[in-house]
Amino acid sequence: MDAHRHKYNLNVISVRGRTEIRFTSSKYVFPAAVPGFGMDHRALLLLRAARETGVIEACVTNAETVEEVAEEADVTERAARISVDALVDLGFLERMGSGFEPTNKMLGFITKTDVRSIGRLPHELDCLDRWLDLPETMRTGEPPEKPANWTRNALGAMAAVDESTVRAFVTAAIHEKPDAETVVDVGGGPGLFAREFARRGYDVTVVDTPDVIEADEPLLEHEPVSLRGADVTEELPGQYDLVFCSRLAHTLSPEENRAFMRNALDALEPGGTLVHIDQLRDRADGAAMLAAHMLAQTDGGETYTEAEFGEWFGDAGFHHPRVEDVPGTDYQLVAGDKRDSSEGA
Repeated sequence: MDAHRHKYNLNVISVRGRTEIRFTSSKYVFPAAVPGFGMDHRALLLLRAARETGVIEACVTNAETVEEVAEEADVTERAARISVDALVDLGFLERMGSGFEPTNKMLGFITKTDVRSIGRLPHELDCLDRWLDLPETMRTGEPPEKPANWTRNALGAMAAVDESTVRAFVTAAIHEKPDAETVVDVGGGPGLFAREFARRGYDVTVVDTPDVIEADEPLLEHEPVSLRGADVTEELPGQYDLVFCSRLAHTLSPEENRAFMRNALDALEPGGTLVHIDQLRDRADGAAMLAAHMLAQTDGGETYTEAEFGEWFGDAGFHHPRVEDVPGTDYQLVAGDKRDSSEGA
């Protein structure tokens, strides 16, 4: 989508010390809040079709009437009319005289510049594509290639995690290592958890894949957070008191989790702690369906049991493995410690 064709401008402004994203048309200003999307399968499938055919792109660029949408997207006028009506009903478009304008819900389809503006929905549609390909994935063991905007859309979904969950995860992790000074957020994505650790006075580093770190640089350039790119199944650079992982384990295969655990032990200072927060298959409601989601989305991820985590911690050399429920969430914390140099084997 060419930026110069958009019917509005995107602006990042400061409101009472808080960064807000707004986009403006020639007539209206919309606050770009990113709400959660609760939709049934029909709405998601319609949005998928509208994205795939170019109906959405037509609606947010040059098209101002149903007829123009049909022409630009090369769909029938019936399809364009019904799609536009549905997008209005779902809150993605708003009637303006004989035409329409995008609302704040549409922002994630319009710009990928700031991942905070994308929201959950584009990534949900990316994941839906893979769910529809699941029969083939089940036969081959290999999910389809990721689309061009996969990383930024995934970061947009991660950036939409609610603040109460962020605070609950960070509080639970700190409780496991209250004397920590240095923290690494592994697979930290857009840095929500890293910023919360930094706000509480910790020296924080985000380690993620190089493409994620590249996307993070403009997002976190003014935050007291360091960034390092790495494949953590190969190495975890740096030395830390606390290694923190939010919902990382279920994206990795058992072999990858074992490799990461060994690297995490090497990256910890003596007496340091590794904290995983995830849904355990034998403790969390919905963990079985999360595993099915990973079957559709990854080539090795799934959910794991308390015993499996305990085995990985032990084999890597951690001691005092433990599991706790994270208050106020449906997640569990799994932690283990690196022996202090003063301790015996």
